[in-house]
Amino acid sequence: MRSILAAMMGALVGASMSSCGSSPSMPIGPSTPTSAAINLSGTWSGTGSDSFGPELVTWMLTQSGTSVSGTAELNAVNPADGSCGSCHKVKKGTFSGTLSGASLSVTMTFPAGGDVPTPICVVDLSGSATVLDRRMMASYTGTDTCEGFFSDGKIELTRQP
Repeated sequence: MRSILAAMMGALVGASMSSCGSSPSMPIGPSTPTSAAINLSGTWSGTGSDSFGPELVTWMLTQSGTSVSGTAELNAVNPADGSCGSCHKVKKGTFSGTLSGASLSVTMTFPAGGDVPTPICVVDLSGSATVLDRRMMASYTGTDTCEGFFSDGKIELTRQP
């Protein structure tokens, strides 16, 4: 009888010890999907306006990590209107920025020279943009060495196919 009781106790202790190291596993539900990383590479175009008037805007961007760079081009909405503002809206330059979430810092530099109506003027614009799917909305300020200060700049762009 003692040997049967000892065998049962041994089996009971062995079973309880084997379950000590593990706990019942909890079912794992679906993980919350993370949004895909924003990739701004490509051509973006749209319209803008500032204290000098309306403009057409094109950004051709490449992205590496959070760094965004490329070219920026401004064109007059109506280049034939003969206004000084339209003349200063024809610019070709560089774009740089840093992406943080859906926010993009924006720097556009339009150096002197080139095939533009005002080649002696340097334009520097800076601001920020918000990325919403295939659209961007930006605000900016800046300076033109010939015309002075840009204020109240707004741009709306759409990614081109």
